[in-house]
Amino acid sequence: MTPVTVKGFFAAIQEGNNEAVEDLLKADTNLCNAEDENGLIALGVAAHYGHQDLVELLLNFGADINSVSNSKIPYIPSNTALHAAIAGGASCDLVEYLLSKGADVHITDSQGYTPLHIAAFDADEQLVTLLLENHAGMNEGNETSSPQTAYEIAVSRGNKGFMKAYNRFQN
Repeated sequence: MTPVTVKGFFAAIQEGNNEAVEDLLKADTNLCNAEDENGLIALGVAAHYGHQDLVELLLNFGADINSVSNSKIPYIPSNTALHAAIAGGASCDLVEYLLSKGADVHITDSQGYTPLHIAAFDADEQLVTLLLENHAGMNEGNETSSPQTAYEIAVSRGNKGFMKAYNRFQN
């Protein structure tokens, strides 16, 4: 077997290579909470790429569902797997799975955005509904860079699916 490296582990996650990831986790269970050289966490990378099988595998090996990355990449905020999944356009099934495993909808990323804020940029009505059904804060502002709520972001972006789901929950 090839020596266990964090770089190889993250490459296998990005590729969606379930067998390699599982073999590497068996060789070193601490990898489930590993960060790559850019400060990204394994669970977040798997979620961002929409690899639900790998998300499940990492959680089964003890990955922390609400761990926040320490991103050193300027355009990627430090965030959770839930943020990463939404930003990556993951399926509602994956987001629902993360929520069922205890993903916290109130954690903010390093830019002050909750998962609902991330969804406001371009997520569809179904995903927004899922977040709202799981008690995402509809009126939470982004405390870091601006006081915008997720709804205000959606309006500025013209995200009609977000607005439709949001308005349904207002009534």
